[in-house]
Amino acid sequence: MLNKPDDIAQMTSAELQNLLLELKARQLELEVQNHELRANLDCHERLFEKSPIGCLTLDKEGFVQRINSTAINLLGSAQQAIHGTALADYIHPADKTAYQDYLGKLADTLTTHVSTLKLGSQDGKILEIECRGSAGILGDKMQICLVFNDVTEHTQSEKNQSEIINKLEDTLRKKTDHLTEINKALTKTVDELNYSRHQLLEREAKLNSILNASIEGIIVIDMAGTIVSVNAAVENIFGYKADELIGYGVHLLMPITIRKKQDYYLQKYIQIFIPKVLGQIREVEGLRKDGSLVPLDMTIAEFPLDGMQYYSGIVRDVSARKHQELQEKEHLEKLAHVTRLGLMGEMASGIAHEVNQPLSAVVNYTQACLRFIQNENPDLEKIAEVMQKANQQALKAGQIIHSMREFVKQRKIHRSTVDINELIYDAISLFEADFKQHLIAMRYELTKSLPCIFIDRVQIEQVILNLIRNSIDALKELPQFTQRQLSIETTLNNLNHIVVRVKDNGPGLTPMQRDKILTPFFTTKSSGMGMGLSISRSLVEAHHGTLHFNSKEDKGTTFYFTLPTESAENGRNKA
Repeated sequence: MLNKPDDIAQMTSAELQNLLLELKARQLELEVQNHELRANLDCHERLFEKSPIGCLTLDKEGFVQRINSTAINLLGSAQQAIHGTALADYIHPADKTAYQDYLGKLADTLTTHVSTLKLGSQDGKILEIECRGSAGILGDKMQICLVFNDVTEHTQSEKNQSEIINKLEDTLRKKTDHLTEINKALTKTVDELNYSRHQLLEREAKLNSILNASIEGIIVIDMAGTIVSVNAAVENIFGYKADELIGYGVHLLMPITIRKKQDYYLQKYIQIFIPKVLGQIREVEGLRKDGSLVPLDMTIAEFPLDGMQYYSGIVRDVSARKHQELQEKEHLEKLAHVTRLGLMGEMASGIAHEVNQPLSAVVNYTQACLRFIQNENPDLEKIAEVMQKANQQALKAGQIIHSMREFVKQRKIHRSTVDINELIYDAISLFEADFKQHLIAMRYELTKSLPCIFIDRVQIEQVILNLIRNSIDALKELPQFTQRQLSIETTLNNLNHIVVRVKDNGPGLTPMQRDKILTPFFTTKSSGMGMGLSISRSLVEAHHGTLHFNSKEDKGTTFYFTLPTESAENGRNKA
């Protein structure tokens, strides 16, 4: 179609005639569409009005715009009275806040939401309705559509059913409780009869089974510390006959240092100390009849009898275990000594190089001094300076040899307070030649100001040396031009234990090697004994620590061990 008046003025009569026919056809088409829209609107209006479910529309402020007859009946007012009023006027006061929140939620989200509300009609009747609503923008205004479904009867029915069920459950509970009380009373009566009949026999059998059938010594004392009864095992442990103990104070079995304080100590021991250790296993020393001391594991239990309190001490002679532990410590020290000798053998070439350097420097410095002395006017200050340097190099060589001798010699366990970072620096100084020879990059990640540890310095140094030697041997297996990295790290974990990690980027361990690496006599080296890691773990565990490792094939290996700090170790000993 033409849009400009100038175009129409230029049109011929035939063109104008065609344009007129076209406009009439368009007009007929619009009339048909308008008729269909009216028909649909009338249909929707009838459906809206005759719907068995209450329907109404609100503006943004909540005022009623349209409402059908079902909703009018639910609200209990005439249509003229409802139209244009706020729907909130018909909401029960208890639900007004919930209703306002609901309208706000519809307006904010523009999506469908469901809520249950109470309507308060003019006749005082309260209806429970399920309200399903949605909001949308029509033109430039917001319109809220609500659908009401009366669920009053359904809600009341559920409430009645719930009340009936609760009543039935309450009745059943009361009857069950009544029957239970009757049953308890009958059971109590039967138990009392049985108890009265067998009380003496059961008490005698119980005491006999405790005192005579146990392989541990059992000593029963009263609150004053007097021995009431003992079993046969006490004679084997302490060497006393039963009649030599019963009626006497328990201090008779205590070491002399405690017996000297018997009047005061025993009373305090029973009143204060014993209640704190009930049920705990403690290591104590007992005194035999012949005056010798015997190490014991002791557990104390408390029990009432005839209205009085008694303590039962169960003791076990652990002399054999202590002797075995001593033998194991001595055996472990011998094995550790052997591995230190082996470790020094492996490190011999590197240490020889370390010793050779200061000795060569001493030779050079002394030769220089001889040349200075042969001059007509020797420079004494220069000679003294060179001799000072020669003296330092000689001391350095002596320190290296002294460290080697201290490390490999047979010795008794001696614990002292040690800074773990200083110990690591001392240990790694023995490997400087190996790092240079095999092009290994060494990295330190040592946490500063760590708490001290109470350890045998040589044993823990041996563990560190073993782990570093294993990493060096693994790194030597890498191809020639591969970057070789070794790092050592110290941290403090949340258990107040020092953690030492030795990490390398070597070939790592295969699954089979990971399963066996910590077992004795297993080694990945062609000439290894397979005892280094096993002994290292034993040394760490002897210091109340643990040894672990992580490894991935072709990625590297990390060995790490933990040691309690000096404060944690003291706390453990006190416990």
